[in-house]
Amino acid sequence: MLEARGFKPISLMMSAQATLKQDNIEQTLEEILASGEITLNEQRWLISLCFEGFLSYQQEDLVNQVYEALRDGLLVVVNERN
Repeated sequence: MLEARGFKPISLMMSAQATLKQDNIEQTLEEILASGEITLNEQRWLISLCFEGFLSYQQEDLVNQVYEALRDGLLVVVNERN
């Protein structure tokens, strides 16, 4: 029923987003923090990273920094980053 309204099962969304920029996790997270912007796709990718459970300590720290910046209003959610 939800699929008929345009909603996709979260497992499909998360697996698709996990491939966003998997090979450059640190670089992507640093770019998000430096730009002050995050897209919805990047947010979904970030959530999927947390469920993967293979992050290094440095990557976990960057993920926490992004979440804190988002929570504190230091990141703006945009449709696309330039």
